[in-house]
Amino acid sequence: MRTLLRFFALPILAGVLFSACMSGDLDVGQGVVKPDEMLLQYIDTVSVNLSTIMVPDSFVTSSDSSILVGRWSDSQTGLMSARGFASLSYVTNDLPDQKGIRFDSLVLEVVHAYSVGDTLRPFTLQVHQLRQPIEPGAVHYNTQSVAYNPTPLLQTTLVPQFKEEIRQVRIRIPEALAKSFYDKLISKEINSLETMGDFWKGMAFLSSSTNNVFLGLNLTSSLSGIRLYYRSNDINQTNHNLLFPFVASQFTQLTNNRTGTPLQSLQRASDAVSSRLTQNTSFVVPGAFLSTRIEIPSLTEFIKPEKFIGLNLAELIIEPVRKDVRDNAAPPSSLGLYFTNNQNETTDAVPGTSTGATSAVATYAFLPNAIELEDAYVFNITHYVNQVMKGQAVNRPMLLRVPIGQATMKTMLQRATLGNRQNTTDRIRLKLYVTSDT
Repeated sequence: MRTLLRFFALPILAGVLFSACMSGDLDVGQGVVKPDEMLLQYIDTVSVNLSTIMVPDSFVTSSDSSILVGRWSDSQTGLMSARGFASLSYVTNDLPDQKGIRFDSLVLEVVHAYSVGDTLRPFTLQVHQLRQPIEPGAVHYNTQSVAYNPTPLLQTTLVPQFKEEIRQVRIRIPEALAKSFYDKLISKEINSLETMGDFWKGMAFLSSSTNNVFLGLNLTSSLSGIRLYYRSNDINQTNHNLLFPFVASQFTQLTNNRTGTPLQSLQRASDAVSSRLTQNTSFVVPGAFLSTRIEIPSLTEFIKPEKFIGLNLAELIIEPVRKDVRDNAAPPSSLGLYFTNNQNETTDAVPGTSTGATSAVATYAFLPNAIELEDAYVFNITHYVNQVMKGQAVNRPMLLRVPIGQATMKTMLQRATLGNRQNTTDRIRLKLYVTSDT
C-alpha cells in the first residue's frame, strides 16, 4: 500500500493552507511578517507508539434483528466464535376445523441477512434442539447461552454468497418430527405459546465449518420461522402454508479465545501489548474488545522548526494493513479517537478539526483506481495538537475504536489491522503542516 494522502490531500491541501496563510488566519500580525514571506512545510517524523489493549465488557445481542453463526481464527488475535439461540412462536389457526386437508411437509426457513468473511467456500449450518425455552422478552448478552442437545436436529451445507433476490436458508424437517407436530396441531394439543414451547423448546444455530466466515440470519423477518405446507383434498389438491415465526427473543453468544497468541497476556484492562510484539501492527476488533492505544510521547517536547510561526494542520494518518478492498476482512467504515487513562478506559472524545467543535472521527477511504491499494483513516486533530504545543492541554494517550453508539452485530465482526511506524507497507504518521518565516 502507498500513501493515500499524497493523492487525496496534497493538491487541495496546499492551496487551502497557503490561502489560510495569506488571509491572516494565524496569530501573526501582518505588519510584523508579510504574507509573501511565509513558508509552508510539513513534518512527519514525530514518534507515534501503538499497542493493543483489551477492555472486557458485555453487550446486548437480543436487541439485534439477526443472530450470528460462524467463526474467525487469526494467529494474532485468536479465535472468535458465534452461535445463535431462538424460540418459536405459536400462531392461532383453524387447522383442526378444516376438513379434508393433508400434511405435506414442514420446513425451517430463515432469511440470510449478510455474510462477513469467506463467502465462496461451503458452510455447514447445524440446528440443535434447546433443552429449555428462552424467556420471551428477556434481555440477553453476548456472554449468555442456553443448553441444547448435542446431536443436530437439522443440518445443511451452503455457499453463503446468495444471488437470489430473497436470500433464504431452507431445511426440511424430518418427516416423523414434522408429522408429530402436525398431528398435535390438529388434535389441539398445541394451542398456545406455552404448549408450542413444550414441543419445540427452541433452536441453537451452530456451524462445524472452519472457514473464516460469519452468517447473519434475520429471525425477525416475516419470512423466517417454520413453515407448514399442507393441501386440500379437492380435485385440484390446493396447496396451503402456515408460518410459525420466531419469538422476538433471539440472541447471539460471541466468545473469544486468545490462547497461544501474542495477545494472550491481555488479562486485565490495564494490560497492553506493544505493536512491536505483533509484527509491527495493532488491532481494532470490537467483538473481541480489542482497541488500539496511541501515544505521542514527543508531542509535548516537539522541536519546532527554525523561525516557526504557527501550526496550520495536524493530521493523524492511520493505514490498515490490507492488499485489496475485496478481501474478506473489511475494516470498520469509521473509527473515532478517545482519550484514555492507565486503565484503558474510554473517557472524553478527542476534539477534531481546527476548532475542536466536533469529535475526531475518520472514515475509511481508498483510491478506487490506484494500481496498488492506497487507503487510510485520516484524523484532523489540529485543535488538540495546537493546544498541547502551546501548553494549554495535557498530552494524553488515546484509544482508537468504533465510534460510541455506532456498534451493531455486524460492526462487531469487522477488524482493522494497523501498521506502526516500523511497518514495511502501512504506517501510522502524524503530519504537522506549519508556517515559518522565510
